[in-house]
Amino acid sequence: MKNLTSILAVLWTLAGGFLLFRESGTFPWWDAVWVLLLATMAYGGLVTLAGLAKARAWAGIALVVFSAFIALTIFTGWPLGPIRFRGPDALKLGNTFPLLPPLLAFALLSLSQKTAAQIFSTVGRNALATIAAGFFCLTTANGLIFLFKTRLWWLWNPWGGESAHFQAVIAFVMLALAGFFLARIYPEDTALKLSRWSSEGVVLLTVNLLFLLANLLLLPAML
Repeated sequence: MKNLTSILAVLWTLAGGFLLFRESGTFPWWDAVWVLLLATMAYGGLVTLAGLAKARAWAGIALVVFSAFIALTIFTGWPLGPIRFRGPDALKLGNTFPLLPPLLAFALLSLSQKTAAQIFSTVGRNALATIAAGFFCLTTANGLIFLFKTRLWWLWNPWGGESAHFQAVIAFVMLALAGFFLARIYPEDTALKLSRWSSEGVVLLTVNLLFLLANLLLLPAML
């Protein structure tokens, strides 16, 4: 089942390249299926590694933290800055709270942690959490153009202002800190010390390739 989910996640991610050549926001159901595949794969990996109870607890903590970030941002503009979330109303709670961003953040952090453990299988817990948080932030930064321009998930700093860059730095510092502490409680995968292979690394690479393609195609036109 895990291998099938991984294959579907890769294929669905690659299919997202087609959306780059269509009108922004085309086929909004693609987003929901994509995030669901990534989150299912991430959660399934946790269940296989640590059991249902621990997987439910860890996933719950991660979703609560990322949801709190979004809720605070909606009502106070902090810590992610003046972002106005958009997207289909069907994918929002009460037409206000977006459901996909926290799920995607959970999935990307989980994939980042597993990939970091795959590559750096001998480092300690703190070093591994730092690397995972780095992968998570790099992937998030890489995906901003795709999620903003192609998928219309949000408007970044729609009111302008000279502090936009400073707010972006604050947002990523907060995401890095959250990623570090969440990755630190992630259960250790001792099997990776014997085998350096994990399908999570392939999926994370595929996601970043999609994001990079969006940057190459769309970013020059926005500058």
